[in-house]
Amino acid sequence: MPKHRVYIKDIVDIDESLVEIFDSSGLTHLARKKVFVKPNMLRPAEPEDAVVTNPEVIAHVVSFLVRAGADVTVGDNPVPNRACTELDIAERCGFLEAAQGRFKSIGKYSKRIRRPQSKLKEVYISKEIADCDILISLPKFRTHDLTTMTLAIKNQFGIIPGGLKPYIHSKFPRIDDFSKVLLEIYDLCPPDLIIVDCINIVDARGRKFSPGKLIFGVDGHSVDYICAQIAGINPDRIPTLKLAREQGLFDPKDIEIQGRFQVIKGYAVPFRFPFRSSIVQSVAQVLYRIWLARTPIIDGYKCTDCRLCEDVCPAQCIKRRHIDYKKCIKCYCCIEVCPNQAIKTRFRF
Repeated sequence: MPKHRVYIKDIVDIDESLVEIFDSSGLTHLARKKVFVKPNMLRPAEPEDAVVTNPEVIAHVVSFLVRAGADVTVGDNPVPNRACTELDIAERCGFLEAAQGRFKSIGKYSKRIRRPQSKLKEVYISKEIADCDILISLPKFRTHDLTTMTLAIKNQFGIIPGGLKPYIHSKFPRIDDFSKVLLEIYDLCPPDLIIVDCINIVDARGRKFSPGKLIFGVDGHSVDYICAQIAGINPDRIPTLKLAREQGLFDPKDIEIQGRFQVIKGYAVPFRFPFRSSIVQSVAQVLYRIWLARTPIIDGYKCTDCRLCEDVCPAQCIKRRHIDYKKCIKCYCCIEVCPNQAIKTRFRF
């Protein structure tokens, strides 16, 4: 598949479509390959809400890969909270059943990557993402208040352990800076194949549409550009696309469309009134600062000195029940891995 070719496939038979998709992408030798499937698992949501990847798409992709002899893992990194674990969210979204026993919580172990020349000098990505042979991204065709739409580039933000996302947001509250960081994160592990779920979708006003399409390609910028056009908006309204074009990461003139292109009439994206970006940035910065005031606290009565928290801590700031808060990056991996629920979060302003 040429880098800038984007395919639009009307869904009649998903299995038949996947054969065409994988053949077109050149991913034909999958036996014994470690394949990671990364859907969009924003929050606990029913499939009919149309805000997360359709579990039917995940199920068919997993079945296809298993038949091809691949070693398949499915996972994502939602922001953790007290009410729901990753597995709880996955079950609510229908992903556990769709993954056929191959869904994995990937927020516990991470790999540190240093890039001194980048805006984000140091970043942690989930170890399962770093170690896979093939990465398949399954974004949802969806609007987003901050970035206008969340598609292939934004979906890669999910390779970051969930607890680190608010930290990155707080460091880069300006939309332009955050968009540059999204481009850097995408570049760390570009997917080998992107399949955008545009089967049943919802717009910024909550109205539902059923285009019944999969949009796929191997270059996230090109895929996002065509998705923006299908949504009926100027692609430059999506900050990551505007920056990517200005940085020469892709040229819209090089994009070739295969399939039936059709604009979704009446599809609404978030309204951008004057100073909206500044207001969103200011509010987001306050909220993220509040989030980051939550720090892990070890309960000595419940702790059994298993030291799993020490092993998992990417910043290596935990030693013998003591947390060095000057080094703590608020990833909350220690909370995820503790078998005794001996680590809780408390607000420390």
